[in-house]
Amino acid sequence: MLALSGLILFFSLYTSLVASKFLPENERCVTAIYTAYGYLTFAADPDVGFWETRCQNPLEVTSIYAASDLYCLPFEREAGIAQLAKLCRQFSHLDLIPREQVAENLTRDALRRMPVVKYLEIPRKHLLNTPVLLAPSYYDIVFQTIDTWEFQTWTHYAYGLVGYGFWLGILGLGIVQRLVHHVIHSEVVQTSYRSSPGLRRLCVPFQKIYHWVQMHLVVPHPLQSQGRKLLWWTFPTRLEAVIVFFFWVLSMVVCTVSYRLIPNNIYWPDKQSQLLRYAADRTGILSFANLPLLWLFAGRNNIFIWATGWSFATFNLFHRHVAWIATAQAIAHTFLYLFIMYEKGRLLKKLQKPYLLWGTGATVLMVLILPLAIQWLRHRAYEIFLLLHIVFSVGLLVGCFYHTIIFSDHGYWTYLWPAVAMWVMDRVLRLVRLLYCNIHVRVNAGNRILYTKSLASYDHSADVIRLEVAPGSKRLCPTPGQYYYLYQPFRLTGWESHPFTLGHWFYEADYKDASPTPPLAKGDHSIDVTQVPLLSDSSSESTHTAEELQLKRDAPRGLKLVFWVRPYDGWTRQLRDQCMRSPTLSIDKTILLEGPYGDQFPLWNYESVLLVAGGTGIAAIIPYIHEHILRTVEDPEQAASQTRDMQLVWVARQASFIRQIAARELAPALTRDDFRASFYSTEKRNPHEHDRVESMDDLDIAQGRPNVESLVLAHAHAAQLSESSVAVLVCGPVALADQTRAAVHLALKRGYKGIRYVEESFSW
Repeated sequence: MLALSGLILFFSLYTSLVASKFLPENERCVTAIYTAYGYLTFAADPDVGFWETRCQNPLEVTSIYAASDLYCLPFEREAGIAQLAKLCRQFSHLDLIPREQVAENLTRDALRRMPVVKYLEIPRKHLLNTPVLLAPSYYDIVFQTIDTWEFQTWTHYAYGLVGYGFWLGILGLGIVQRLVHHVIHSEVVQTSYRSSPGLRRLCVPFQKIYHWVQMHLVVPHPLQSQGRKLLWWTFPTRLEAVIVFFFWVLSMVVCTVSYRLIPNNIYWPDKQSQLLRYAADRTGILSFANLPLLWLFAGRNNIFIWATGWSFATFNLFHRHVAWIATAQAIAHTFLYLFIMYEKGRLLKKLQKPYLLWGTGATVLMVLILPLAIQWLRHRAYEIFLLLHIVFSVGLLVGCFYHTIIFSDHGYWTYLWPAVAMWVMDRVLRLVRLLYCNIHVRVNAGNRILYTKSLASYDHSADVIRLEVAPGSKRLCPTPGQYYYLYQPFRLTGWESHPFTLGHWFYEADYKDASPTPPLAKGDHSIDVTQVPLLSDSSSESTHTAEELQLKRDAPRGLKLVFWVRPYDGWTRQLRDQCMRSPTLSIDKTILLEGPYGDQFPLWNYESVLLVAGGTGIAAIIPYIHEHILRTVEDPEQAASQTRDMQLVWVARQASFIRQIAARELAPALTRDDFRASFYSTEKRNPHEHDRVESMDDLDIAQGRPNVESLVLAHAHAAQLSESSVAVLVCGPVALADQTRAAVHLALKRGYKGIRYVEESFSW
């Protein structure tokens, strides 16, 4: 709720800032009057400057007082004159001539004798030697112009707030949904639900609503026939597509509505000129208003990721579409102003002004960022994309600052400084996470400084790098669902970071003489289960069952994090090449950690779990399997888990990779009665080999790909018969995730209820 309160406070702050930019209605009467007199020229001193003349020229000041008496109500006159006096002190450092000083010229007789001037009746070059009154038509024209301008200014800023209101609602719903989900899956509520038939009947309508939302919004792709593709964009779910679609519609609507066009506008006489100017201002302000959202959704250290439980990929999706919209608005703003200047015949002269060059440059950078952010290029040249993205983004902000520097109140910087603050804060928090993960000072051990160490080993047959990292920090508590950004600092582009899912972790004693303790005892609450070694030292070839898991008390333990890295292009390929140049195919390189990021999904709240992994996607699955083992290792009947059946389906290219993981990280689970596993290998076999199933060390690996739809439907059917809740967790290539999602959607459409689809994937 803290995140929701912060978002509401942010929205309230912007609302107050918007309100402060408008001319109050009780000041508009006098404002229209002194604006109208600005189109006339009065004789007499002083005549040295615009505000000096308006504030100290007796003829003009007398005329302002006289017209105010004629057209303004007393409260409007009082507020307007006070505002004018304030402006005189602000811009000319002079006081407005007081009314008492010219009172003799404001009597009724004096007002009756004053000449009346119509709009454009007297040329500005003509000097007036006496105070004059404004004709009613003149006052009406100027007042309507001022009032319309204030209305348009209000709509520009107010519609900028509409975007914040939209995302306030979306994020607020996400926060509330997470809170409700947390309450529903709490132990107290779950116990009451299982033991109370009346409560179960009361929940039936809500379960139907939940089932409908899952079936029509949360699980399916935007278009079943198109998969994730919608136009040229990718949307994992229909709900995300709906949210983005409505924001696009909202953004187009606020760019095109509420333009008040009037005849005889003193600034722009024809309606086309008015529309061009209003639309140019609107699109520019809306583009600026989207910049804080742009940086909010881009940060790794985003409090709303934690508050809503949504993935970084979801916020990154929102970030990209806010960027598209802001760029389209910036392009419209730039071209509309260029057209306005072209019509006036001052285009080349105007473009020589620095603030216009800065603004045009900022728009150009926004346009250049878009093609660089296309998924195809991001995945094939991530390092180039990241570098250019950062450089262009910084240049964009600098350009926006200098583009709006001409405004004395720097009002548009209100949109820019939050973006700068969020960017700086995210970078600072990244640095804090780096220091937290990689450096630890042991004061009680001779003031030693511990730092992160790592060992990377490449297996050619599996085509996978096994990266074991011993973090310098002793405070890390790994959990399923976490991922880290990895840096290799001592290289040319050592500032680059790459995200990898934490696949496994274990603890090993720092001292070889550490004596083991007996196995876990039921009811021993002095033991921190997060410190249980899931496996022994990975260098050992021995395997252990769940009953053999044990702690080493009173001995310092070293945490090791394991990542499986599939070498593709860029840094991963370079890391593989470094390993291959070593005789042992292993290298001891400095790899720094930044994290942890990610959120753990409560699989233990579901009675039946189907795990689907593709390739190195097994990294996201194994921690959940180990979590299940830890929760049920004491007494399956009283375990801190509702899961009674867990099934793994893993398809990988190389069978050797499957065998390695099965022999080590999966070994404790494969001996359990409540765990089943199916393995599939897609590597090409010798055409003379006809057997479909490969068996080695009692491990069956089927050739080809699984029928995911049949597996999901069979699992859902079995759970439906036993009235069990089901969670389907998938991590792997997009094609596999799409097949699994489509299968879960089909199961929902066929009436299987209580199915929860979870996709553990990182995308950017």
